This record gives sequence, structure tokens and C-alpha cells, in this order.
Amino acid sequence: MDSKVEHEHASLADTSLVLETLEHDQLVSAKREPVPRRRLKRGELALVWALRLYLVFMLVVVFWQAWIAVR
Repeated sequence: MDSKVEHEHASLADTSLVLETLEHDQLVSAKREPVPRRRLKRGELALVWALRLYLVFMLVVVFWQAWIAVR
């Protein structure tokens, strides 16, 4: 159990040391492991949704302007 806790709290220096010592195949294999999704806080989630809405709005504006230009 203690080794798991120590593994979770590995420092950035430890991580870079491990990445430097891995062979190419080992590094590729390690990178294929999926990274779990991050649970966003309320503010972060609100920002993501605001950006999505802005994107949809701007797409509508661009298509509207293209439609007007074609006519």
C-alpha cells in the first residue's frame, strides 16, 4: 500500500529521470497507457461550455455571412 502512495506522489524530477532512462520501445509503451479524464471544477466547466457556445455562435455568423455573400 505504501508503494502505491509513493508512486502517486512522484516528483517531476523523478518522472523526467524515468523518461530519460527508458528505451524507445518502453517509452512508446508507457505513452500508450490511457490517461484518466480530469474532473473539472464548476468554473472550468462553465468556461468550457461558454467556449462551446461561442464556437457555435461564430459558426452561425460565418455561415450567415457566406450565405449573404453568395446571394
